Amino acid sequence: MAQPQHTMKRKAYDQSYDSNKKYKGDDSGSRHKQQKGLKHERKGHDRHYEMIIEAKKIWENLRRGDIERDETKELMQKIMKVITGHVQEIIFKHDASRIVQTCLKKGNAEQRSTIADELSGKYEILAKSMYGKFIVLKVLEYCHKHRDQVLSEFRTHVRKLIRHREASTVIETFYAQYANGAQRHELLSEFYGPEMTLFNRGGGAKTLDDLLKNLPEKKDSVLRFMSETLMGCMDKGTVVHSIVHKALYQFLTLADPKSRENVMQHLRDNLQDILHTREGAKVAMICLSYSTPKDRKAIIKAFKPHVVKIAQDEYGYLVLIRFLDVMDDTVLMNKALISELCKQSKQLFSDKFGRRVFLYILTGRNTRYLSPETVQQITEGDQIRQSKKDPEIRSKEILEACSEALIQTVAENAPIMMREKLSSQVVQEIMLHAIGDKTAAINAILDLASENIEKENHIIQDRFANRIVKAMIKADSATETNDKAIEPLGFAPKLLERIEPHLGHFATNFGSFVVLSLLEEPSTAKQTKKALKSHKSEIKRCKMKIRVPK
Repeated sequence: MAQPQHTMKRKAYDQSYDSNKKYKGDDSGSRHKQQKGLKHERKGHDRHYEMIIEAKKIWENLRRGDIERDETKELMQKIMKVITGHVQEIIFKHDASRIVQTCLKKGNAEQRSTIADELSGKYEILAKSMYGKFIVLKVLEYCHKHRDQVLSEFRTHVRKLIRHREASTVIETFYAQYANGAQRHELLSEFYGPEMTLFNRGGGAKTLDDLLKNLPEKKDSVLRFMSETLMGCMDKGTVVHSIVHKALYQFLTLADPKSRENVMQHLRDNLQDILHTREGAKVAMICLSYSTPKDRKAIIKAFKPHVVKIAQDEYGYLVLIRFLDVMDDTVLMNKALISELCKQSKQLFSDKFGRRVFLYILTGRNTRYLSPETVQQITEGDQIRQSKKDPEIRSKEILEACSEALIQTVAENAPIMMREKLSSQVVQEIMLHAIGDKTAAINAILDLASENIEKENHIIQDRFANRIVKAMIKADSATETNDKAIEPLGFAPKLLERIEPHLGHFATNFGSFVVLSLLEEPSTAKQTKKALKSHKSEIKRCKMKIRVPK
């Protein structure tokens, strides 16, 4: 029976493929040797080839981290004899670049200076090289006296370098890690225009504000140049750098509404990428304050996948707080932001910065948890806020939206959270200021109070947990807004009922502060006094004395 034509073709192809594969396999070893030989022959035409090979042999030992200091000195002397006078000629080669980097790291001051001097005149070109940029970074790190030389070669080129994929990293590292105040000002001044650097035509100005006071007629041209440079940074993807954030912040605070809106339109899609610096967070806060409701919805949806990470950032949490202050659509706010935070509340309560978002929802601008400077920064945003809803109504709606989830978190995790330093502060404010039925959370706390008194870190004696207990005891009768419960708790009588048999025990240890609070609370004072009378002698003998009313 004749086979189909297409089957015969496939078999012929397979046989050809197999024979070719076999042929290549048999000859692969010799071909590899031939290619390797051609490679060495090609490299051999480079007049520095032998020198690099010699240097690499020394470098293989020098780069190790387990060699003694004396051996390092000896190897450095050998390798410096090889490369001195030829550094500029080899720096753009990948392997030779690593040799120079190691020499800058391992060498002494004189050897580093020798290499840095040879590199003079090449720093701007090196910064744009994929491998050369690492040499510049090593010079900035280890050759302090040559930083001015590097800066002088960057002068008038910063605008181009900050938009370059490789060089922008060098500019940012110089600005953020190694530059002194004057050097930072000079790097930043290149955003203002080629003729408007702070040290050339700025009349000795040290900030942009001072520069514009000295030369007010140049404000429009400076801001126009800044706008073009910043837009270029956004187009090239270098907006993540702190030097760009600083320039953005200066521009947004000085520009007219039309120019500001033009830059913000390009920036809104990148806000989540700039929150990791102080100025970047300020820029994001300004954008949120001036944005339209439609723009805020787009921004909050872009934030949603990153909201937990943003909350834990040193500056990012402030941007979420600004959202709480300007977003009128609290339903969307709850779905896209608050609900995502509540899902990770156990983790965030114990985070230094993450907890502050919850504390802001519960207590507002309370200097107990936010520094006066932070409160002032948040308050300044009220002057430019573009919102229609009354701030008190907005705050109440947000609190109502998340209270149930927060109370449930306390009820389920009270044993751990009450004993943690940071989490305990959030638990206290939830019990005082959250809205809704707190029965489950109160019962969880009362159950902990009823545990065996010999248990380690009993909540009546634990230094963090008993602060919560004290606050809850006094919550119904407190006069201070911060200390008074937003809804009656009725906690003190319930607690006394649970711990009354052991009141004398707690009165003679760290739990005495809780006992004192029960004595001072009108609803439990009489019963507590009566229960303590039989323990007078024990209390007097205790070093931590409690004065029982006569």
